[in-house]
Formats: sequence, C-alpha cells, structure tokens
Amino acid sequence: MTDASRMDRRFQMVAVGLALESVLYNGRDDRLLRELYESPSAEKISGAYRRLIVSGKHDEREVAFWLELGLSQEPTTFPDKPELLHQIRQMETILYDILGRAGPNLSRPLNDWLNYIANAGESVSQGYWIDAKILMSRAVDASDETLSKVTPSDAKMRHELGILRSETRRNFEELLKASFRLKLAEKRLDAILAVQSLLLRTLRQQVTEAAKWNANLSRYLVGRLATAEKLLLQEDLVPKAKGEIEQALAYLEGQTPRFQDGRIRRQAEEIREELRRLLREDLKTD
Repeated sequence: MTDASRMDRRFQMVAVGLALESVLYNGRDDRLLRELYESPSAEKISGAYRRLIVSGKHDEREVAFWLELGLSQEPTTFPDKPELLHQIRQMETILYDILGRAGPNLSRPLNDWLNYIANAGESVSQGYWIDAKILMSRAVDASDETLSKVTPSDAKMRHELGILRSETRRNFEELLKASFRLKLAEKRLDAILAVQSLLLRTLRQQVTEAAKWNANLSRYLVGRLATAEKLLLQEDLVPKAKGEIEQALAYLEGQTPRFQDGRIRRQAEEIREELRRLLREDLKTD
C-alpha cells in the first residue's frame, strides 16, 4: 500500500475534517475551520495547531489534537507509557479517597475530574492517544473548577487538590508527547472525503438547523456515516464501510415516504441520492 503524501490537498482535508467534526459534535460551528477545510495547506494547518494547542479552552485544544494528524513533520517524542499509566492510576486512587470526604460543593466537579482521569488512564492502556489527550484536557479544566470551589478556610483540602492539579497538568503535558500522523492509502482518499463531506453536512444541519431537521433521522445517519468513515480510515475495511452506507440507504428508503413535512422529505431524498452515488462511484469494491 502506498501512503498518500501529506502535501496532498485531499489528505489535508481529511485531517481538518476530523477537527471540524469534533467542533460540530460539541454543538458548535466554526467559520475559520470551515474555511481551512475548503482551502487547506500544510502551513495553515500548522499555524492553527500551534495557536489552539496552547489555548486555555478545552474545546480549542481538542481541535488541535485532531489537526495534529495532518501536520507534515514526523513526530519525534513519545511518553513513557508504563510510567504515565502508573501516575494516572495513582492519581485516580487519591482523587477517589478525597471524593469520599469532600463537601457537597466539591462533589460534582471533583467527580468529573476523577472520571476524566480514570477514563484517560483506560485510553492510555489501550493506546487511544487522542481520546486520552481529550480526557486529560478536560481533567485540567475540571481540576481548575474544583479548586475554585474550595472554601478559603479549608487550607488542607486546597493544598491536597493543588498538588493533584499540578500533577494533572504535568500528565497532560506528558500526553502531548504522544504524537502520530494519519497514514492513508492514496486510493482511499476520495472515498473518505465523500463520506466525510456528507457527515459534515449532516452534523452542521444538526447544529444550525435543528428545528428544521428530523432528529431521529439525523442521529441515525450520523451514526452510520461516522462508522463508515472510521472503517475507511483503516486498512482493508472498504466492504464493511460500504455495508454501513447500504444500511443507511435502506433506512432512508423505508422512512422517506413517512415524512409528512415536505421540506424534510426533500432533504431525505437528496441524501438518499448522495448515498446511492457513494455506493455507485466512491465505494465500488472489486
């Protein structure tokens, strides 16, 4: 298999598309990211990554994690996985102990902090580095919120949580060393982009036209399209991705006649034709 060049505009669009999906899944749209998707370049992706990765806002850092997949340079450093996992598990144990004696004003953010840490550890153990980064990034924000709710008179709690917040930030910095790039077969790029384009359009309709769109239909399509995209991002799974699109098409063909709203019916018919085109042109299997 010949990997696509990272200077290939289609490769860059896939990486930016994954970042744009993360924004839309979080219920937002981003004009600048949409413009980057429509006209990507290695320089623009690198510039956006450098700006967002140091943001104080988790949502912006999360976008950077996905943009990183499209950076042109090779990764150079990786964390010590066993040591990182040991540190995370140790922190999880301490946070659990503190949660048992924390007051009601701390219980919700502290529980969030604990859950993000625990799930980040699980992601590290399975090698899901982007998920781990996202969860640890959220843990950083949860640690800040928890500290902000500690009463001034509770010096012992503030001291304990302050140490754990520093450790959370340190582990987050360590996780940022976990860096890798997409490796995609050149022959799959067009198929990935075709599925991704329809997925992005459906997600954007969820965010910007929620009142004009059938929620059940939208959720079903997003689920099938997202699964098909993930399968296409992996090797030799085109037939399985095609199966996801075929299921989406069968669902639409059964549901479309039932829609009473003419506008929704027309939208469904348009998507149905897009799915047919995907199967006919982009997901042909020999």
